[in-house]
Amino acid sequence: MSNASLQEQLQALSLGASPNSHEKKEKRSKIQSRSEKTPAAKQQKPAWLEYAQYGVELLKAHFPLCFKEIKDIQPLKVGIKQDLVKLLGTREDIVIGDKACMVNSLAYYVNSAAYHKSVVPAATRIDLNGEVTGTVSADEATYSSECRKAKLQKRKTPHHGPAKAPESATT
Repeated sequence: MSNASLQEQLQALSLGASPNSHEKKEKRSKIQSRSEKTPAAKQQKPAWLEYAQYGVELLKAHFPLCFKEIKDIQPLKVGIKQDLVKLLGTREDIVIGDKACMVNSLAYYVNSAAYHKSVVPAATRIDLNGEVTGTVSADEATYSSECRKAKLQKRKTPHHGPAKAPESATT
């Protein structure tokens, strides 16, 4: 399957339109009625998450020495986004939509818990070709650790909507 057809499928999913949209709507309503009966039914991923994960998979496919599976993640070169944009600008074998997706998904990749875990003092940084380009400083490692902790704290804190204003004692 080509990158273009994968991208078209993702766009169709996010827009909810396709040549057989009527048939799909009927199937979707049947599935929804079944899932209402089953409380343990999984929720569908948001479109932005599907897009970001698709972009990360593209990065892994086109730059396998740089973008790796979770257990093998390494800190990336400072300024790698500029390198990525410059290199993708020269590649004519990748459609424009996939190029944009890869650049946008870079932020998702470097903000993952696995990436933050890899950013430790003196860890080697790599470029798009997997070559060593420097090391992580103590300040960078501290910042990454703080980002990871903040992200974990945000997950633990329940969100109940906007806070209500206190009611006055006098009416």
